[in-house]
Amino acid sequence: MAAAQVIGHIHGLHRDFANIQAHSSWLQQFQQAPEAWAVVHELLTSSSEELVQYFASHTLVTKLQAGNVPNVLACRQELMKYLKHFWRGPHAVRRQLVIALTDCALLQPPTEDGAWLADSVQQLSDTIDALPSLLELLATIPEEAANRKVVVPAQRRLAFATGMLQHTGTVLEALWKASQTNEACAVAALRACAKWLHLQHASPALRAQKRAASGSGGSGPFSADLVRQGTAHEHPLLKQAAQTLSIVHTAPLELCRACADLLSEAQMLTNEATPQARALHMLVVQAVVEGSRQLLPLTQKHLEAWMPQDSELTARTAVLGRLIGELGGLFCRILIADARAAALPGEPPVQPPSGLSGPLSDLTDVALHFCALRHTDLAKCGLDFWYAVLAQYLGAAAEEEDPYDEEAAGAGGRTTAAPDWSASRDPQLETQRRSQERHILEPHIQKMVKAHWRAVRYPSEPEHEEHFEWDEFVRFREMCSINVTEACLIVTPRWIIDHIGSILEEICSRQPIAWQDIDACVFMLTGVASRAPAGQDTVIPKLIELLPHLPYHTVGFKALLLRSAASRLILFTSGYLALNPEPCKQILHFLTMQHLPAIPALPQVPDPDVNKYCEALACDAMKMVMTAARKGIVQADGGTLWREVVSAVISLVADPRFNVDCRAQLVFGIGQVLSVLDNWSELEQMLDLFVSRMEEPLAPVLAQLPPEPLGARASKATRDGKAPLELKLYIAAVSSVYNMPPVADGVNRPDHHPVLAVVEKHFLTIEKVCIHHTHYEELMEQVCLAFSYILGFAREYAPTSPVFVPMMKLMARCCEQHPQPFYMGLIRSVIGFFAAAGSEQLDLILVDLTGLFVTPVAHHLGSGASTLPPPINAAAYEMLAEALRHWNLALLAIRSAQWLTNVFDATIEVVARLVEENQAVHERTVCAMLRFVRNILLWGDPETCKGDSAPEVVDLQKQAQALVAERPLPRGVALQRIIVTLARLMAAAAPNGASKGEVVPSTAEVLRTVLTGPFEYAAGAGLPAALRALPAPLGEALSEPDLQRLLQQLKMEKGDNRR
Repeated sequence: MAAAQVIGHIHGLHRDFANIQAHSSWLQQFQQAPEAWAVVHELLTSSSEELVQYFASHTLVTKLQAGNVPNVLACRQELMKYLKHFWRGPHAVRRQLVIALTDCALLQPPTEDGAWLADSVQQLSDTIDALPSLLELLATIPEEAANRKVVVPAQRRLAFATGMLQHTGTVLEALWKASQTNEACAVAALRACAKWLHLQHASPALRAQKRAASGSGGSGPFSADLVRQGTAHEHPLLKQAAQTLSIVHTAPLELCRACADLLSEAQMLTNEATPQARALHMLVVQAVVEGSRQLLPLTQKHLEAWMPQDSELTARTAVLGRLIGELGGLFCRILIADARAAALPGEPPVQPPSGLSGPLSDLTDVALHFCALRHTDLAKCGLDFWYAVLAQYLGAAAEEEDPYDEEAAGAGGRTTAAPDWSASRDPQLETQRRSQERHILEPHIQKMVKAHWRAVRYPSEPEHEEHFEWDEFVRFREMCSINVTEACLIVTPRWIIDHIGSILEEICSRQPIAWQDIDACVFMLTGVASRAPAGQDTVIPKLIELLPHLPYHTVGFKALLLRSAASRLILFTSGYLALNPEPCKQILHFLTMQHLPAIPALPQVPDPDVNKYCEALACDAMKMVMTAARKGIVQADGGTLWREVVSAVISLVADPRFNVDCRAQLVFGIGQVLSVLDNWSELEQMLDLFVSRMEEPLAPVLAQLPPEPLGARASKATRDGKAPLELKLYIAAVSSVYNMPPVADGVNRPDHHPVLAVVEKHFLTIEKVCIHHTHYEELMEQVCLAFSYILGFAREYAPTSPVFVPMMKLMARCCEQHPQPFYMGLIRSVIGFFAAAGSEQLDLILVDLTGLFVTPVAHHLGSGASTLPPPINAAAYEMLAEALRHWNLALLAIRSAQWLTNVFDATIEVVARLVEENQAVHERTVCAMLRFVRNILLWGDPETCKGDSAPEVVDLQKQAQALVAERPLPRGVALQRIIVTLARLMAAAAPNGASKGEVVPSTAEVLRTVLTGPFEYAAGAGLPAALRALPAPLGEALSEPDLQRLLQQLKMEKGDNRR
């Protein structure tokens, strides 16, 4: 394999775009070839092209991570030579060589780790040119120690990590010296130091501390050895990082980022509040506070004006923000520890009389400032701080994943799944702890809530605010809402509501009213709504009363956003409105007469999603109020309010300016109100009016239809391939009332069902809609669901309704034109609804329906044609199996329906062939077929109805037995063919794995049934012959004694279907 050939494919990978995949595959195969070692050597020593050099060095990494190295020592020496050759770069090549050197060390015996590290550091410390390679190596060692791509045993990875930890002091000293060379080396040294501090979590002692409290939830108190020794905060690299971060406004940006990396890892070395830990933590806190003192005044104007996304000020602020977001848990732990220390013996912890002071006080001010910054990414850092405070209080603080847990489980067999803290902690102790800590945190969380109100305010003119991004801000507000909701556990929902109430009073006292402030108040209240008892405050009722009178704008983002805020408040207070008739009436009037009618007329804003969101939220609010308050609506104003509301909402549904999905939400609300009317005559009248109103827009659509349906020749005429929305809304209106409560006992039973009466009245239109649009699958599935709902909730009246049979025939005709599985699903549901009704006439209808739908499917399968999709086949046989599950339908079908004989015959013939063709594709169909066959076998078994000697049951047994064992079918008597089919099924399913799927268990159920019932003798005699008739070598696999033992085992086996 020549180097030139490899170079050619490397060039092709980056230049020959038409054959990239071929070049990539060839190079991947090359990397696995043994001769690649020699070619890589030639490429690294003779090529001057970086692209080629990088591929060669990456090939070394690939081979070493896979463990494919002939001689570790020789390889290590060769890698060091390569590294010296690339001391000056390119950086990407040097990086790969350093990774390869570290991975090579993982392949050597653990006893050589110390000598390897010392030798490598010594060789890379000889000259200034080698310094970047040394720093790269020291940063790579911790990374590769936890890299599971390196194929070495778990014990070896742990041994390497803990072995490296023994040299922490030496490494940190070397990094400090290297950091004094120049700025680039300082950045690399700081980042390497951060990686080395992260490696401390591999310490067995540290991991044992974390696990000590795992039984009580979360991680136990822990401190790394560097912290316990009390010297971590004095290390010159950490002090340098803290000093640099305190002048973040002027220090080089990359240096500041590296310092933040180091301080971040340092503060995560402990979660305790001991003096040693506090010294380290306060070093980090003071650095952040001092840096913020210098930098944040520059951001003061951005508490109102939005910051640019990528300015230098933004980048420098983000350096501090990253640390702020990580310090919330630390702040909470120190605050609680100080309170406990200040308490008298035996007394609960107390807040210091003078309040919080010093760096911790400054830290909270910084976190509050970050929350209010008008830059979502930076403000999220403040949210993360307070979220961590709340999580610490709740006992749900997230512990960083231990990258060595998996290795520990592999090495020692110990499971390391994270415990469920909420279930494992003592509830009484948790309640006591929270009650003690709550008043300590309360003043700080109150400040947090106030800052969050400022943070969620929109700009007054969003579309004119430079750097404002609407979608990002919406996601940011949802994060704020999470914090506010959890804050209720500390400051109580009542305090937050009262605070927002005081803000509202101030807002309303100013003219003009700032819409963004009202919106912020609504948003905060909806965040509290889930934790606040409904109706126990005065703020939300006043705000609801205020909604119709707010100064809603008519153009721009603000018009849509304030409308959305009103909808959001109504949506979250629908439960309160359901309990309070007068406010509910006012809101219903506001929604139907002012709010919803105004929304379609609002101009489009640059982001069209805002218009869609506003419309969807308003319609959802309307639906929720109508649903939650439906009983109150039909009783209000002497039973007259509901007419006004429903009539108004019908007009909204008919408004084509609304999105079809939003109109469907309103349809649902109408149905919910109508469903609770006691007077079925009024219900029928209003539903008829509603359907008639929704029929009006159909006129242009129906007028364009041909005299006769096109059937299978019809094609979709809409751009999106979906049915005209007028048709979908019409069907939704027809089926909008479906969950009516049953008629109370003692009340005269009406002679007909109002929904069925409306369907009957409009059936000609329904029929025309369906029969001409069968090619629109989503519309016809909606029709099937509509009929299912209507018949299911009117099952007492449906069988005698004049429209019942025409509905079913209509669905059969539609299915004939464009078969779909949901038609069979509808018939299956209808069978479930009415099979137990006890009506011979209805039984006949159900049997005929079943045959009407299943016969074409069985005919297609029996003829060997595969024109129908597998889901249709499966749905048809699932419907058939459901029908044969009911004794009355089974008796009628077996005794009188010729179609059942033909379907039974075709099924026996085809079921094994489907598995032989493709078990994965036909599995659902095959299992449904086997259930159908088993149901017939079961009805022939006296044990199925043991103790029931009714003439019908006895007749069913005889008819089923005759069908299986006596009746001549077109392809021969069924019983022996069933035995042969079962043998073929077992043979065909075997290659796919007996434990996979349901074919083998379903076959076993049928086999057990045929071997233990009235067909036992004939089946027992026929099964050995069927097994011997299987193609070689299966037919010759069992001797005669083995066959007899197998037969006995099959007869005796009762529990495991897979045996």
